[in-house]
Amino acid sequence: MNLAPILLFCYNRPLHLLETLNALKGNELAKNSKLYIFADGLKDNATENDLKNISEVDSICNSIQGFFSVELNKSPINIGLQNSVIKGLNYVLGLHENVIVIEDDVVTSPYFLTFMNDALFFYKNNTKILSIGSWNYYYNTPVSFFNHMPDTIAWATWKNRWDLFEQDGEILLNKLIKTGLISKFNLNGKFDFENMLRAQINGKVSSWAIRWTAVAVLNDTLTLYPKDSLSKHIGFGKDSTNCEAGDFNKDLKLANESISNFEIEVIENVESLKSFINFEMEIKTSQNNLEINKVSLVDNIRSKLSKYIPNSIKGILRKKKLEIKLDGWFGNYQSWEVVEKKCTGYDANVILDTVKAAVLKVRNGEAVYERDSVLFDEIQYSQPLLSAFEKSIVDNRLHIVDFGGSLGSSYFQNRNQFSKQLDLKWSVVEQQHFVEVGKNEIAIDNLSFFNTVDEALKEQKNQVLFLSSVIPYFKEPYALINKMLEYNFEYIIIDRTAFIEGDNERITKQIVPEFIYKASYPAWFLNETKFINAFINDYDLISEFDSGFDPTSVLEDGLKVYRKGFYFKKKKHDT
Repeated sequence: MNLAPILLFCYNRPLHLLETLNALKGNELAKNSKLYIFADGLKDNATENDLKNISEVDSICNSIQGFFSVELNKSPINIGLQNSVIKGLNYVLGLHENVIVIEDDVVTSPYFLTFMNDALFFYKNNTKILSIGSWNYYYNTPVSFFNHMPDTIAWATWKNRWDLFEQDGEILLNKLIKTGLISKFNLNGKFDFENMLRAQINGKVSSWAIRWTAVAVLNDTLTLYPKDSLSKHIGFGKDSTNCEAGDFNKDLKLANESISNFEIEVIENVESLKSFINFEMEIKTSQNNLEINKVSLVDNIRSKLSKYIPNSIKGILRKKKLEIKLDGWFGNYQSWEVVEKKCTGYDANVILDTVKAAVLKVRNGEAVYERDSVLFDEIQYSQPLLSAFEKSIVDNRLHIVDFGGSLGSSYFQNRNQFSKQLDLKWSVVEQQHFVEVGKNEIAIDNLSFFNTVDEALKEQKNQVLFLSSVIPYFKEPYALINKMLEYNFEYIIIDRTAFIEGDNERITKQIVPEFIYKASYPAWFLNETKFINAFINDYDLISEFDSGFDPTSVLEDGLKVYRKGFYFKKKKHDT
């Protein structure tokens, strides 16, 4: 059989590229395989380090040996990964009937090329198969298997399958809606791929892969995956362009023998899809809650150390009424008043001063992102939240009342995601001492501060109420909700609200990590069903999404806790 050409994409990571090439050359079929390289060009804001790295990449690409032939395609400007992939695939598949695709941060098994070529030959006439995958990091199985999610790191396909690719995301979205396949596309609600596709359509996300996934769903196709992984991603870390997760697959064992056995039924392996969903949800949660993991580091240490403290010593500590002053959520109090007496409160001046110092750094361009006064090197965006904001735009107008919005943290986090032509008004409603600082030192452009919702509504049209991590900190959360409902906002967006498993709700004492500021206050963990029911008489629940805590987070007695967000739209009642 004719060997499939290899298409390699690279940019500015010479060390990763060397690892990728050396692993490929360890494949027996490499010396008889054609290698096409698409190297992206310099960005406009390239640093001296970028120049150095790209120069080294050029040098590596111009001296590659160990393949049948090497063709280098160098872009004179930076076009980004999605454009490189589309351009490269169109070019190579204009010359060949199939292709093996790999990025510059993947280490492959010595049997990677064997499996890819054997599968491409075996399934070439079965158009049910869209592509061949290689990265099985999620499913333990004695045989290879199929599911409908395509691999997009190190994979293979045929020309007549790639011909199905649709560049226009809006066409794909409309087809998914029309055919009723949105739920399948979103993995039955486990992921919000729909909003990721919308973000791609609007130019906020650069992704060819989300469109390739939509193609797979619309055409009812499958991807073959090996029983043992044939590739390992080494591109995680701060220097990665399109992935910033932790290196969760560093211990992944690659296939150490040929596994080209295709005596399997061509149907979706449901269990593999479940495993895929479970694993990806863990990674997604880890990425979205990086800042929460940082804040709760001390609490994790407390939990782990507790296992090694003998019960006898714990008893002595209890008898002496000694308290380990670590952060987290503690207790199961019968009333708000009881726990309130044990707390320092939220209105302490130290909190205001600490938050102000952090927000001013963001406002003045000295830092990029702040949450709860903690500064971060990069902004952590919530795509479902941004999608909710986008869907709430009416006549190019987005007027937001950010109730309990501190000194505008959410505004500064998300402001660059809005069009400059948008009529945006962001009104923070806060305690008086926060409002005074906000008006005098923070207010900028379309960000304003008010003492009450009524004051805010005098300055803007009644459109969006935003409640982020605020409802659980009110003595009577449902009374607050009922009060907010009286304003008849067109949309209500809720984010980072804490819930607890089971039927009961709980009042706890939250202790803030001392490296942030020294404070504690009462905090609710609410019942999700009861919470949603508080809105549904007047509002339709449009979407819901995870927005905090690791999925394994538990309180002292083992009950799971989690944070969620919700997007509500005012019902249109018949008159």
